[in-house]
Amino acid sequence: MQIRIALFAFLSVACASSQQSSGPPVTVQLTQVGGSSNIFYFPGPVNVQYQVTVNNPTDQEVTLRRLDLRTEGSGAYVLRTGGTPMNVKIAPKSSATFTVSAWGQARGGYIASTEPVSLFATAYLDGPSGAFVKLVHENAWQP
Repeated sequence: MQIRIALFAFLSVACASSQQSSGPPVTVQLTQVGGSSNIFYFPGPVNVQYQVTVNNPTDQEVTLRRLDLRTEGSGAYVLRTGGTPMNVKIAPKSSATFTVSAWGQARGGYIASTEPVSLFATAYLDGPSGAFVKLVHENAWQP
């Protein structure tokens, strides 16, 4: 019985760590912008903005169709947002930078207001050879 449990745990970890981005070498970066830790001092809803940069080093145009944002673990805030449909075209050998907003819930408190937030994004893109996905993990440090 213990061997089965250990084998199941090992396979679960192996499968979870095998998720990787697919497609061409397009990169997506996510950075929290604006605000200060003061907006996270009181518990309640907060609007958080992120700068998204998509870099397309390929010879063909790609299109960002959707961006899903989420937080993991504790931090200054937790996002409560669904996927955001988009239609951002990134020309060959160039990049596109834009800002997105998401609603979150601040935990509140002096110490919690400065805690970093672990952000995860899933970018759904279309290219000449079909659809592909890029996974992003960033830590947003509060000022």
